[in-house]
Order: sequence, then structure tokens, then C-alpha cells
Amino acid sequence: MKTRRPTKKKVEKKVHKKVLAALLLSPLLSSQSFPANSFDQKDLNNEVIIAANWQQHSGEYAAYFYQSFNSATDQLEAILKRIPESKKPAIITDIDDTLISGTPYFTSMVDTNESRSIERSRFWWNHQEAEALPGSVDFLKKANSLGIEIFYISGRFNDVKAITINKLKQLGYPVSSENHVILQEERNVTLSKEDKRQHIIKAGYHPIMLFGDQLEDLGEVDKGLYPEKKKWVSQHQDKLGTQWFILPNTVYGFWEEAISKDYRTLSPEEKHRVRIQEVNDKELPVPVPESYWQHIIMADLWIRKSADFNATALQTYNLASKALEAPENRHANNPAIVVDIDGTLIDYPPFHLAPPLCKTFTEPEEKMRNYEKQLEATSIPGAREFLNKAAALGYEIFYLTAREHSSGRSGHKGDVESLTLKQLVYNGFPKVTRTNLLNRSKYCPVNKKSCDKEHQRKAITSGRINGKKYDVRLFVGDLLDDFDLKEKGLSPFDRASVEKTKSFYGRRYFIIPNPVNKTWMWHYYSGVAGKDICRLSEQERSEIRKSLIEDWPEKDLYKSVQHQDLLTFR
Repeated sequence: MKTRRPTKKKVEKKVHKKVLAALLLSPLLSSQSFPANSFDQKDLNNEVIIAANWQQHSGEYAAYFYQSFNSATDQLEAILKRIPESKKPAIITDIDDTLISGTPYFTSMVDTNESRSIERSRFWWNHQEAEALPGSVDFLKKANSLGIEIFYISGRFNDVKAITINKLKQLGYPVSSENHVILQEERNVTLSKEDKRQHIIKAGYHPIMLFGDQLEDLGEVDKGLYPEKKKWVSQHQDKLGTQWFILPNTVYGFWEEAISKDYRTLSPEEKHRVRIQEVNDKELPVPVPESYWQHIIMADLWIRKSADFNATALQTYNLASKALEAPENRHANNPAIVVDIDGTLIDYPPFHLAPPLCKTFTEPEEKMRNYEKQLEATSIPGAREFLNKAAALGYEIFYLTAREHSSGRSGHKGDVESLTLKQLVYNGFPKVTRTNLLNRSKYCPVNKKSCDKEHQRKAITSGRINGKKYDVRLFVGDLLDDFDLKEKGLSPFDRASVEKTKSFYGRRYFIIPNPVNKTWMWHYYSGVAGKDICRLSEQERSEIRKSLIEDWPEKDLYKSVQHQDLLTFR
């Protein structure tokens, strides 16, 4: 596993390359599988790997944070003008995986039989190497400079309050008083965050924004399972992106407990069975390698059965809708929007795991059956409303997709395009025409083997489509490649590109979180391997995915302390 040491990233990168090279030259390890009669905590822990890879390494994850904090920053001054004179403005925020990365706590348990515990959590908070998440420090500093009080409410234990305050200050977060950092009670009884929020309100404060990586950080969430929480999100969707800001957490959270009754009390094997039942991949058209299937389960589950995902999508579209009304956008000459389809407008269908990462459908009939199954997929929350608003405001809409024009079936030219048009119309999207649908074969350079999305984007702005040179004001996608980074000379598969364009997110670029995007996986894993990942065996790919997991350097120290305590007790 990769050890997180933020102050020594260059050294770590060299070490990681050496370890990876040795791994690729070593004899193949046994295939990861789901043991029929011996499923344990280790097997369950390994179901988080792809979710963690996306959260710890993707530019898309960082982009969503910049999107959220940029948009919140842009709204601060206008909101302050509406605060009642008798009230003091405040922002209430969670800490872990909202401001500070906490995923190594969980990913350090990969390939082990360890599980979450009070002792482990306390040791983690006392010894973690804190890292501020993108955009969070600058936003809270700006809010503080405007006279807004910042309150931090966390599920951390009260006995780590001093070190928590010190770490927040070290990272640059404004902490005006220890009373502004609210943790669990003295006896570490799980706190009700809503009770704490109400206490702040009764003290004369007016919370203008709430931030968190769990729905419970935003309000008093309805009790119940996924359907009830999904309904709750829908009922409060107007608050997302204005009063409430949710950050994606695909690795852990209360969302997982909402997939089944009494989930917390289930055994590892029972939890695994519930997870599999909920993602419902029973009728896959081709076999999926067991290790890939195992590693992607939590990412898949978050997309399919998490009301938190619905909230992140609605938040993105609320922010994009607000941007439509900006004068500089609305009154541009020939204003247009470019929007991706799969994972952005249309949800991935239940069978999206097939073909798996390194298998493609080669037979035309096989390809078409796959596309036809996509008609069962539904629209992403908020997408339809956003595009209909854009159309009503006079924006041209271009649907830019990596889908093919044709499946290759004899006598069926343009069949994939026709099916895609049918799907867009069925889901209620506006301005759906063959002219506005740009698949990956349109407007490509002559004799070019591959045709990336930049060529379709250039056709939009250069007048090749209908003689009009459109001014693209907004891009919406689930991948950095859906934005015009290449036209800026940047790689859409390099997280460093996000830092160079961080001011664009939430203003020009709008991203839907998608940890199961296979395009991102292929580019990232191939970059790490130094070769096409699909030239390696599935066993080697599995080990690469695991090698990218960020470890907790003090994990061994924790184990030794626990072992010593046990000997002393005996």
C-alpha cells in the first residue's frame, strides 16, 4: 500500500515506482476471490478499493470540492446582505472528509481483518497526518474575513479536542474559540448534530451554510432505509448548493447503513450479501473477473443505493442552473452548453460492469444489445430540470458523447445514434436533434485513428455545425475529459490540471461524481503501470489497484500499543 506522507510526495513517488516495478516482475499472486465458506472482514474491506482509488487519486474528486467551495464563496456577500440585523452569521461544518482527509483510516484496513473500533479511532485522531481537502481552507478564511463565525461539529471524541483544534489551526482553518469546535460529549456518547446546530441557533447565530460528507451533517434526516432518505433529499433539494453543501464520500458513511435493516449488526458475510443484492448484477452478459467485481462493489453501491449520490448530483445541477442566470453567460453571443450523456445525464444501468474494464464488445449484435439495455437507465437527478431551464433561457445544447455512431451491423448505419436520440427524448431532455448530438465519430480529422472530444468541441465553436460560432459558457460532465482542458494544453487525466483550472469549477465546469467511470480507471491505472493496463493479467491489475491505497503510517505503532496493552492486561 501507498503510505500517506504529504510532506514527502516526491520521495514517495519514486519509492512507489520501484515497488510497482518489482511487483510487475514478480510471480503472479493468487487471484482475489470470494471464498464460499470463509468470507471474513478482510474480504469485506477489499470491496472499498476502487472507491478509495477514485477518492484518493482522481482529479474529478478534487474538482467537485473546488466546485462546492468556489460556488459557496461566490454566494457569501449576497447572503450576508439578507441576514436579520439581530443575528450573527455563522457557517457550520463537519471536519473529517469535509475539511480533512480521513479515508486512510479505512483504506489502511485493506488486506487485513481489522475493523473500526473506539480504540483505533482515538489513536487515529491523535496520530493522523492531516491533509486539507481542496478549496476548504481558502473558503473558510474568506468567510472569516467577512465576519462570519465558523463552527466545527464532528463525531470525534471529546478527549481529542485539543489536538483537533491544533491541527485545524496548523492547516490554516480559522478557529476563534475552543467553544466553536463541538465534539462528542465527555463520555463519548454519539452526539446528535441537529441538537448541536440548534444550540448554536439559540445562542443568537444564523447559520447561512452547512457543510458535510453525510446527509446528517446538513439536517435531521428521516429515519429509514434508502427510499426514505432519497425522498428526504428530494424534499430538500432546493437547499443543496445554497444553504447546504454535501461532499462525496464513497468509502464510508451512514448511507451504507441505509441499504438494509440492522446493517450495522450484520456479520461481514451478511454485509457482503446485502451489498451484492443491492447492486443486483445477476444477469451480466459476459463474465467479470472476481477481483474487479469485488474491488468495485462500494463505488457501485454508492452510485446506485446512496441518497448522498442523489444529493451531490442535485447540488451540481442547482449550481449549474444558478450559473445560467449570470449576465455574462445569458447575454453572450450564441451561448451554448456542452453536456456529456452517460454518468452525467443518464445513470449507468445495473449491468454497466459488463464489459469489465479490459473487455470490449467486438461483435455488432453484441454491441447493439448492450446499447439497447441502456434504454432501461434513468436520468440523473436534476439533469432534466437543468437542461429545460437552459433551453428556456435561449442556450443551445450540445450532447457530446463517447458513444459510437453505428454498431457495425450490416444495413444499420447510425443505429446507435438513433437509439441515443430515442433515449434522450424518452427522458424529457430538450433540443434533441441529430445536429445537436455529437458522437465520437463526428467532425474528426481525416485519416485519424482516434477522435477525442476536443474535435467535436472545436466544431461547436468554429461554426462547422451550422455556420454559427457558439460561445460555450458551461460544460457538464462526470469526467475531466468532458471539459475543454485539452484546448488549454492540459491533460484531462492528470490531477495537476485541476489545480491549474481550479477557479473554473462551479463557474464554468460542473462535475457529477462518478467513481465507477471506466475511462478514468483505464487512464489512471495505465499511467501508474507505465503501459496499457489491459496488457496485464487481472491478477496484476488487482495488485496495482491495491498498491495505490493510501496507508496509515502509524498503523503498526497502534498495533504494537494494542499488543502491549493486551499483555499488560493478562
